[in-house]
Amino acid sequence: MTGSNFTRIGGLGALLGGTSWVASFGAAQAISPDLKGIIVGPVLLMLLGLAALQARHATGSGKLGKAGFGLTLIGLVLLAYGSVGRAVISGDLAGIAYGPLVFAGVAPGALVLGGGAIFTAVSVIGANVLPRLSPIPLLIGAVGVAATGGVALAHQLLDGSSTDIFPLQPAPLAMLWAVFGIGWLWLGYLLWTERTPGAERVHAALLASERAHS
Repeated sequence: MTGSNFTRIGGLGALLGGTSWVASFGAAQAISPDLKGIIVGPVLLMLLGLAALQARHATGSGKLGKAGFGLTLIGLVLLAYGSVGRAVISGDLAGIAYGPLVFAGVAPGALVLGGGAIFTAVSVIGANVLPRLSPIPLLIGAVGVAATGGVALAHQLLDGSSTDIFPLQPAPLAMLWAVFGIGWLWLGYLLWTERTPGAERVHAALLASERAHS
């Protein structure tokens, strides 16, 4: 499989992943928080899109892009696991026992995923491998995802509650959670159609050449 074909397939994955992210959010928000398990589907599709996005700008990503890729990858895995299971940590440190610390739901994954996506979006903007401002929706949505996960995780650690993200309150965070999916959808479309600054320059040059010879 050529690099171009892989990018297009990954772009389609991101496009479908972003669409199903918004749909799964709507189901968990409006119907029942117990439906959060369906988030596994969007996560798997976004993993494909993330790989394609990293392949597209790997040479110009630098440390920021590599950190973003790693954190986003870990965040997606944690999010998928948290939607169907939970983690319990206990032990002792210097003879002092701690735990059990229960990390339930998608909050830890959301925090890591949001942080990683912020780095990734900034890296893509800097590398200029897609139309300049195209990662902005992903960047804005990622801030909301990270904030949502951080707030829910703080409640779990400080209050010992099992409060998870869904149903998501307040409304601004709910909107940003949806914008995150839209950001993936938009980047996926650009990857799928191979809309890059270089391709746009070539297209513009061809149009100019046709006009000159008409």
